[in-house]
Amino acid sequence: MQSILQFPGKIIFGENTIDQLGENVVEYGNKCLLVTGQKSTRQSGALQRAVESLKEKGIESLCFSKVKGEPDCAIVDEVRALAEKEKVDFLIALGGGSALDTAKAAAGLIGQDLPTVDYLNKAPFEYKGIPFIAIPTTSGTGSEITLNSVLYNPVTGNKKSIAHPCFQARFSIVDPTLTYSMSPELTAITGMDALTHVVESYTSLKANEVTKVLALKAIKIITVNLVETVKNKNNIEGRKMMAWGSMIAGMAFAQTGVGVAHSISHPLGALFQIPHGLACAILLPVVIDYNSQVCMEKYQEIVDELGYKGEFSAYLRKMIKQLPLPQTLTEAGYKEGQEEQIVTATFDTRSIKNNPRMVEEKDVRAILEKCV
Repeated sequence: MQSILQFPGKIIFGENTIDQLGENVVEYGNKCLLVTGQKSTRQSGALQRAVESLKEKGIESLCFSKVKGEPDCAIVDEVRALAEKEKVDFLIALGGGSALDTAKAAAGLIGQDLPTVDYLNKAPFEYKGIPFIAIPTTSGTGSEITLNSVLYNPVTGNKKSIAHPCFQARFSIVDPTLTYSMSPELTAITGMDALTHVVESYTSLKANEVTKVLALKAIKIITVNLVETVKNKNNIEGRKMMAWGSMIAGMAFAQTGVGVAHSISHPLGALFQIPHGLACAILLPVVIDYNSQVCMEKYQEIVDELGYKGEFSAYLRKMIKQLPLPQTLTEAGYKEGQEEQIVTATFDTRSIKNNPRMVEEKDVRAILEKCV
């Protein structure tokens, strides 16, 4: 048996570790670009804490705060242009998955001649970029661990992943205090994103003994803590455990990839603006039912770990009903009539190749029908 694992060079986890930012990035240079969302990091004070920590070590910081919703190739091009114009030494992403995916793609593609969309469409490139530092403010995407960036492709009208070893963060800070301001809905959505990552990692065709240990641990952490953390915004221990579980989930699925729930969720986000984690929450129990034909034993291992007497999909449905989320795709904004576009886009993802059960077009249609 051979297992090859690849993680960021350094990860610091713990409360208030954002205040250690400056001392940990001084080796990368004295000028950086902070990539954030439009409001939340300012309102929560996270941006100010980051800037002050950098300033203490003599590091000049500029801020790009235009990231919103699902990131696209154009926003990455903007960040690349600004970083090159200002001659920054490294990029720091502070925010949710959109900010992190934007910054990691920009950092990796700096110095390239073509627009980002060309590389999303698999144009080859030789790395000339700059270091990328990740500081997530949500607990769900695992983007601080992974080497891929999920972007909206304006050519195809779909979300697609671009991956390269150079996209992986040189250094990550996972500070649970940065998640304290998350709303119950956002906590639920990002938590279900993390859970879907790790369930699909556990059953992935690329799973190995190391990733299975990580995945099973993360599944238990997330399922035990998600509902109570959503119900009680001031559940500090729950916030810490969700951040921990999401990070471990990232470690697992960064090695194994995910599966068909993620493959279908991307076009749902692109076509109907359904938040990624919400689409995953609706799809996951149905996908588990579909995959049970070939991996019932693995699902049994999960429920045994959770101490649940019953099927895993039933456990999840019961849990998800306690979350403040739409329970069907229709409630989430899905409209019939674009099924064939969804099917085509689903098969244009790498994730579907990792699914434990072979998926055909008719299977995607059936999964969608059961989620509507």
